[in-house]
Amino acid sequence: MQIFYFRRTLNWLIKMRIETLTSHILTPYPGTKLHRRMDADGRIVDRNLEKYNTSNVVFKPLGMTADELYEGYRWMYKQFYSFRNIFRRFPKNKAQRKSYLLFNLFYRKFGRFTSLIARFVPMGILGKLAVKISYKV
Repeated sequence: MQIFYFRRTLNWLIKMRIETLTSHILTPYPGTKLHRRMDADGRIVDRNLEKYNTSNVVFKPLGMTADELYEGYRWMYKQFYSFRNIFRRFPKNKAQRKSYLLFNLFYRKFGRFTSLIARFVPMGILGKLAVKISYKV
């Protein structure tokens, strides 16, 4: 895997103490200039519109394989939200720490557990509780 590019980005995100990560895979949507250009270059490899959702590779990337891009995308999330890196990015400002931990642990790291709780407790109530914990409202 062409991990170098992903590792370099991850290291920067950690160094800058970026609190959250939302990554997307470039998606050349049909009808756009990008799609027309990639199609003309023979780089569109999947025409299933269900996969045009920014989390699938539907084109031939330059400089790496489609599998390397996808695996790097997945690796980035796994590494960014690892316990080690959650604590390496821990905010210096005390006022940010509670909301940071709530988001990084209960939304990102243990999102499935939070979704399970939401089956029994409405998300609106969970959200209000998170606001009270984070901001003492």
